[in-house]
Amino acid sequence: MLILHYLGLDHIGHVSGPHSPLIGRKLSEMDSVLMRIHTALLSKERETLLPNLLVLCGDHGMSETGSHGASSTEEVNTPLILISSAFERKPGDMRHPKRVQQTDLAATLAIGLGLPIPKDSVGSLIFPVVEGKPMREQLRFLHLNTVQLSKLLQENVPSYEKDPGFEQFKVSEKMHGNWIKLYLEENNSEVLFNLGTKVLRQYLIALKTLSLSLSTQVAQYDIYSMMVGTAVVLEVLTLLLLSIPQALRRKAELDVPLSSPVFSLFFYLMFLVLSAIHIIGLLVPYQRCRTGPAKCSEAVRSGWCCVCVSSFIFM
Repeated sequence: MLILHYLGLDHIGHVSGPHSPLIGRKLSEMDSVLMRIHTALLSKERETLLPNLLVLCGDHGMSETGSHGASSTEEVNTPLILISSAFERKPGDMRHPKRVQQTDLAATLAIGLGLPIPKDSVGSLIFPVVEGKPMREQLRFLHLNTVQLSKLLQENVPSYEKDPGFEQFKVSEKMHGNWIKLYLEENNSEVLFNLGTKVLRQYLIALKTLSLSLSTQVAQYDIYSMMVGTAVVLEVLTLLLLSIPQALRRKAELDVPLSSPVFSLFFYLMFLVLSAIHIIGLLVPYQRCRTGPAKCSEAVRSGWCCVCVSSFIFM
């Protein structure tokens, strides 16, 4: 496996923006690099008789100012191109490409390489990648992905049985079982094909629903901890502002005037109450994690900006 991470376009964008005259030259340079890699892969393929995969993708886009990190369309939409002789040649409309999630790439590469799907992956198989395979293999790939997502849902959602995605998954499995019975009877009739097509659609619906449910769980933020962190930052800033006059007089220490005993007692009581609330707020999620792993794990989300070359063999 060869992974190449090119930063030229990113650097130009940060310095000069997306309309820089350097962009065209850099894209032409990348075209020549990709052509050399693709030509070398085709030459190697003739020797080994094994198909290779060339993946071209980006981990982020570029705004009108040349930056990234926000949620604008220009920053979150990136091209994804998969090139391999293992794919069936068929015409496609490049003006309206299929939209996929970046998390789908991990599941797709794992299935294509015959590897286990990452346990915490919330992505679903990019179906056009396996569309040229026999119906039996297509259903097997989709089943592997739905099983992985359903297990992840069970680990993170206590009421997973009521989740629409899990219900769709159970329906898919039942339909798949009926299809296998017909297949083992060596029934190659039109009925087998039509049922297989229905099972495919059902699996794709289940995958989409499961992935959406899990992505929603991952996207939840700990508001309480964020508020505590903000309060601590504001407290530190306040103390720094109070220390400015002393610092200007070249005194390292901060003299805090003593208040009355009543005020001090009130201050300490408030401090104890807030500390108790803070500890309780931390213990409640911990107890939930011990009784059930709901919302305790986070899926690993990583970006891609690379050209990935590997032997691509469907098991």
